[in-house]
Amino acid sequence: MRFIFYLSVLAGMAFFAHSSEQKEDSAPYLAYLKSHFNPCVGVLIKTSWVLAPAHCYLPNLKVMLGNFKSRIRDGTEQTINPIQIIRYWNYNDSAPQDDIMLIKLAKPATLNRKVQVLPLASRNVLPGTVCLLSGLDWSQRNSGRHPDLRQNLEGPVMTDKTCQETEQGRTHRNSFCIKFVKEFSRLFGEVAVATVICNNKLQGIEVGHFMGGDVGIYTNVYKYISWIEDITKEKKN
Repeated sequence: MRFIFYLSVLAGMAFFAHSSEQKEDSAPYLAYLKSHFNPCVGVLIKTSWVLAPAHCYLPNLKVMLGNFKSRIRDGTEQTINPIQIIRYWNYNDSAPQDDIMLIKLAKPATLNRKVQVLPLASRNVLPGTVCLLSGLDWSQRNSGRHPDLRQNLEGPVMTDKTCQETEQGRTHRNSFCIKFVKEFSRLFGEVAVATVICNNKLQGIEVGHFMGGDVGIYTNVYKYISWIEDITKEKKN
């Protein structure tokens, strides 16, 4: 039995496999945060910066980009050490508000067909907007502890009122809820859905401990734009 300790897996999020062979979805902005502990997912927002949930602050962290299949190489694979990890100043492990952090890479990522930068949200997302939920999954033949497939699903943004009536959204500020259109039953593994892309921009990062059933709660990236830009801006000599 494989034990996967990713927070969203514990909460019960899953995908249904409609065929015996899984196909990888396009999501070249995803970064796998590899460690000896919980698998986590972030997003490449600049060539030297990854945005991720603050609960993914893990020991011996390495950032993996490109192809994630361990037995197949296609030249897009990159593993880069972090040189700086900055969690939002108000983050609290016991009550994960402001669950967001920045990871500075030791060297810039090389962009290719499977490694791309995703722009940040430029406004709040409107209720009813159907967004792409993008994460990593385990392929049928993968019996290891690290995911090797990108997987996507869609879901509409809930109103603030409806979000706050749920257990997930009741006490969280600077966040929004996604209603999953279907409840999925996974055959081969569990998907780590950690990012929300609305109108082709990064709108949300998963909040730790607060995804389950048919509702997920996500930190609203737009609320942190000033903080992100202040930290990641290039320093002039």
